[in-house]
Amino acid sequence: MFAYFGLDPIVKQSGSFAGCDLKMSKRGSPYARRCIYVLAIQSISLRVDGTPKNPVLRSYYEEKCKTKSKMTALGAIMHKVCNIIYAVLRDEKPFVLITPEEHKAAYWAA
Repeated sequence: MFAYFGLDPIVKQSGSFAGCDLKMSKRGSPYARRCIYVLAIQSISLRVDGTPKNPVLRSYYEEKCKTKSKMTALGAIMHKVCNIIYAVLRDEKPFVLITPEEHKAAYWAA
């Protein structure tokens, strides 16, 4: 699924040389990748009153920005958005925003 959006990593290896500089392959649909990009930007943006539109993804983005560059962190958010889209389509249920703690509690309860 990530290859369709062009979000899969590209690996450059030859013989004993193993490339360590991984980037997005961008070989998928540019239109689909652009849609995912816009969804990711909207997910981490703030409202006029300063509250995040998606507090779970916003906090994940801020944590990633502590150790990675902003575009790398945005790539991680795009990956998460793809996972959310896949889960909504697979389960045929509407998206419900829950925190990771609530998700863990529901998982262990089941």
